[in-house]
Amino acid sequence: MPELATLSVFLTASFLLLIVPGPTIALVISKSVAQGRRVALPMILGIAAGGAVAATLALAGVSVILMASSSAFNVLKLLGALYLFYMGFKLLTAKPQDFSEGSNRTVDTAYRSFRDGFLVMLFNPKGILFFAAFVPQFIDPESAYAPQAITLVSLFVLTGVLVDTGYALLASKAGDAINSLKLQLGVSRTAGAAIIGAGIVTLFAKRPEI
Repeated sequence: MPELATLSVFLTASFLLLIVPGPTIALVISKSVAQGRRVALPMILGIAAGGAVAATLALAGVSVILMASSSAFNVLKLLGALYLFYMGFKLLTAKPQDFSEGSNRTVDTAYRSFRDGFLVMLFNPKGILFFAAFVPQFIDPESAYAPQAITLVSLFVLTGVLVDTGYALLASKAGDAINSLKLQLGVSRTAGAAIIGAGIVTLFAKRPEI
């Protein structure tokens, strides 16, 4: 178990890293404004699950394979970029919906929302390499590795859930209060462009030198 001082520094660093808007937060905000928190929350759980899997793979040694094998890195990179392009295109072409009482707006299922969050988080080789580089800095080599790794990954994922939930609640309240089709359109277009931009960055990402 990491020391309290180490956990405090880790939580602070994790919060600062996670609060900066990125592709996953763009997705969460867009879903919250367009479809409400009931759809955004399953996506947040999917993002958390994808982050947990990515962290587990990283600490299990998959990051070493990605750094050593250009083919493995490029395959995962391509899958991640294509999925980000797909999600970005969906947001760019999404139609604003009527929030008024009695309206029949289209709402994603919890499964679809969870799946989108999970895959966006998982199909990103930089995410796995990030965990491999970030988490070990806070692990004491003189103590048991597994309990420390599990504790740190769990805290990181939980912090991500809290940050994403905060964004979802704020965005949902804004959407409900303003009830503006223009707001939905602006948010979805901005989020779509941001996610496609992240896809481009992922597509041209280079494998770290070892």
